[in-house]
Amino acid sequence: MQIFGSRWFLIVVLLGMVTLYLYSQVEVRTDPRPSGERDDIAKLSERDDLNVVFILIDTLRADRLGHAGYERDTSPGLDYMAETGIRFANHWAQSSWTKASMASMWTGLYPNHTGVIRAQDALSNDARVPAEVFQEAGFVTAGIWRNGWVAPNFGMQQGFDVYQLPNMRQGPETLRRATRAGRIEGSDIDLVYAATDFLQTHNDQRFFLYLHFMDVHQYVSTDETAIFGTRYSDSYDNSILWTDHQVRAILGALDSLGLRDETLVVVASDHGEAFGEHGAEGHARNLHAEVTRTPFIVSLPFILDEGVVIESRSANVDLWPTILELVGLPPLAAADGRSRVPEIMGDETAVEEEPPIYAHLDRTWGVLSKEPAPLVAVSEGPYRLLRDVSEPRKDRLYDISADPAEKRNLSEEPDGVRASLTERTSEYLDAGVAWREGAPRVELDDMSLRQLRALGYAVE
Repeated sequence: MQIFGSRWFLIVVLLGMVTLYLYSQVEVRTDPRPSGERDDIAKLSERDDLNVVFILIDTLRADRLGHAGYERDTSPGLDYMAETGIRFANHWAQSSWTKASMASMWTGLYPNHTGVIRAQDALSNDARVPAEVFQEAGFVTAGIWRNGWVAPNFGMQQGFDVYQLPNMRQGPETLRRATRAGRIEGSDIDLVYAATDFLQTHNDQRFFLYLHFMDVHQYVSTDETAIFGTRYSDSYDNSILWTDHQVRAILGALDSLGLRDETLVVVASDHGEAFGEHGAEGHARNLHAEVTRTPFIVSLPFILDEGVVIESRSANVDLWPTILELVGLPPLAAADGRSRVPEIMGDETAVEEEPPIYAHLDRTWGVLSKEPAPLVAVSEGPYRLLRDVSEPRKDRLYDISADPAEKRNLSEEPDGVRASLTERTSEYLDAGVAWREGAPRVELDDMSLRQLRALGYAVE
């Protein structure tokens, strides 16, 4: 199936729209959506015209966004989406490494249950993923991605009619700048062009469109968006602002095609990014809050005068159970995550007994000659334990209700909490992979290794 349509649409719409949305100094444009109320959310599942656009902003930590309290104006578009839609204010990823995190997100299963833990692991064909649910319901399904860890050879293409990299260098040179970090070819402007072309081609069909943005991971920005400074952390903020403009470009394309009031737009991330808070920079090294607290925003086909904010702890394994229920589609089979629709609708009893939330990182995931070295984080009640399975003396325990930045280690305090959460991690690890044959393993050829190393990952 070809997703790219006539070029006249790109010329007429994109050159004008991209200029408007990427370089305009106007912070908030006219929103064409009708007004709605919380009761209208429950009626979404009855509609037969809804589309879903899923925007995954790789490496986006939640606390660098304005609506989360960040002092810099990095995210005016995302803030507006959150303020007029649904925002999950205490949301956690299942790993600090893309492939493990995305496998969990797509299946609603924790990493040890997907078996996608190390560099050669792939998602099982026995997994049931959202794209398959949409496809079976008659949606056109397309994924446009730029991160090699979600490439088809890792099983991430299941259920997609089209699953591909965008054509590189589609945008004009005036919309490009050299990357400040990272070396993969192209920019997310290529993804914006490809996505807009898909929308134009399929605007008369119901669709599920997955867009995997990478410029925050790569610290890409432009002169116009590089306004916060030149340090490592500043460059990260610059890239968030640049990506925020590109998200608004996608919304602009939906507006131009009259699709905004028929489309649910979901924004999430696979993991965050560290800037030395716990002695490390980047990600895929530990599971502290800076690399596992991520955004989850749902922009509705209508405007809520008062956005819905979910304060209770949620996770990426909850994302698709929630979205599928919102749009009235069947749930994922045997997911660890749960739908948060009852909380969205104001059911206060829905959070009386919150299950524990897990994150998992094998610290030797990229060094295939070494034995696994699992690090598991478990959150329950006010506490979060980072359990070092190989070296328990390195365990860290935090009261994240009082210490959300995880500054004070409580692991030596004799109150029984560490023992209880340690038992939780043992139960989690003992559960094993959800599929009889486990997770398949794929050989990484030289081209795949070069692409993954270009992302900054050391794979040996």
